[in-house]
Amino acid sequence: MAYLPAVFILFLSAHRCLSYSLDNSDSLEDEGIRWPAEYHLKGEELNLKTGMKAPFEIWSSKSLNRYRRDYYDGVEKKYYYGVSGEENCTVYYMFPMSDEESINTIICVEQSNYDDDQEFLQHLPKGNYTGIAKFEDKEVQKWDFKEESDGQRMEVSAYTYKVEDEDVPVQITVKVYDLDKGRLESHTVTNYYGFSSEVDETDLDVEWGPAMCDDEETFWAKHHIGKLSPARKHHVDLAFRRFTTQHKKVYGEDEHEMRKSIFHENWKQVVEHNNKNLGYKLELNKYADWTDEEFAVLTGLRPSDRDFGAVPFPHTDKEVEAIVQDLPEEFDLRMEGVITSVKNQGSCGSCWAFCTVAAVEGALALRNGGRNLDLSEQALVDCAWGFDAQGCDGGAPNGGMKYVLEHGVPTEMEYGPYMAKNGFCEAYNMSKVFHINGFGQVTPRNANAMKVVLNKYGPAVVGVHAGTPMKFYSSGIFYDVTCEGRRQNHGVTLVGYGIRDGEMYWIVKNSWGEDWGEDGYILISANNNNCLLMDTAFYPIA
Repeated sequence: MAYLPAVFILFLSAHRCLSYSLDNSDSLEDEGIRWPAEYHLKGEELNLKTGMKAPFEIWSSKSLNRYRRDYYDGVEKKYYYGVSGEENCTVYYMFPMSDEESINTIICVEQSNYDDDQEFLQHLPKGNYTGIAKFEDKEVQKWDFKEESDGQRMEVSAYTYKVEDEDVPVQITVKVYDLDKGRLESHTVTNYYGFSSEVDETDLDVEWGPAMCDDEETFWAKHHIGKLSPARKHHVDLAFRRFTTQHKKVYGEDEHEMRKSIFHENWKQVVEHNNKNLGYKLELNKYADWTDEEFAVLTGLRPSDRDFGAVPFPHTDKEVEAIVQDLPEEFDLRMEGVITSVKNQGSCGSCWAFCTVAAVEGALALRNGGRNLDLSEQALVDCAWGFDAQGCDGGAPNGGMKYVLEHGVPTEMEYGPYMAKNGFCEAYNMSKVFHINGFGQVTPRNANAMKVVLNKYGPAVVGVHAGTPMKFYSSGIFYDVTCEGRRQNHGVTLVGYGIRDGEMYWIVKNSWGEDWGEDGYILISANNNNCLLMDTAFYPIA
């Protein structure tokens, strides 16, 4: 909730003193917006999803095919060099870097292949001129655009004014909705000021000259943490500084030393493991300076002794052995297009809600021909307390299934964004919720029964023991001998299985974000019921 005031203030600053009236002229409607070919502008971009405000300055010359964009008064600079008459450019990216040898050294990196669009003013289609408006006592033209393609809807509102026969932007608001997932993907408001149609060519020149810039491969070879060693104090200080910068962590002096010590111990464990060349790799990630108590918050699986009415598995062991003969050797529901994107539960023990919702989304997508729904985990966190769940303090997956069976679950777009906190239950005010017809329990410790479920019904909810090795999982087939004698403490979603070098593994979707593991997934060995994955498993019946 701490972010709400900041976002509200930004919203007020973004929509300033607006009023408008309709204009009978349709000439502007026919012309559409025509941005200047040569310009210098200043502005600020407000991201209303994150509350961030980024001031910028841009220079653009189509005739020279050269462009420049600065952020935060030149702290970060990007120069786009192209040949006149050609479309592509080479990007020179300049930014400050500090290490033990120097403070705020300006680095320049050449990026030959880039995703940026050097035309900083967004191309907008013709149409939908809505009239003359007043914007901070300036008379401007107002435009509204809507466009749908590839499952997305973009809504744009633009305020411009004329300079000769070209349009100069004053404010552009862009909202992008994901129609398949039913949610607002992005919402930005960009304000522009200080327009000039004259561009000084010297402003487009890289300050040192392009020859002084490293290419990306050379830069990362010089500065990547993999070149450092946890055995050297100087390297520990440098690595932790880069870690805190990368993950935007700021600590007071005492906490900084405590966090660095945790980071150092975890770094040594990661290096020691990876030097053994086992079947999987670990890496330092966003949890590298967390205490064990902080990490335990993420593992919110609370097994329930209550009978929530799971349907018994419909096949005997003998029937399973016969069915599995006709099943594929490898199977991945992601390839069927029925698995939604990986999400992040944040610092909330809501893994039980995320794995339940992910399994329900997959089952419903299989039933309705592949149309994915982005359902609300927050609704379960807020509303399923009567089903052996305690919101961010954990819950039982069979209780989550029973809640969806009885009450249904709304889309995230209608219910509201995930907060990683306990909230007021709003599920009873929704216009539409999605139900399942039941849920079943997989025969414990029977891998072939699980294969049948994945092929016939869709994803399954499983529990695992998530310890330190899983915390830092990076890639490969995970097998953790330290799980022996532990209990299931984390809920995840099983979406498939495969074989690598003769070893069968499970494909598991986690809820720790796409920056963890293999793009948010972990491959867990199917040998010896590793990490208790087959002890308790449920699947929704759509």
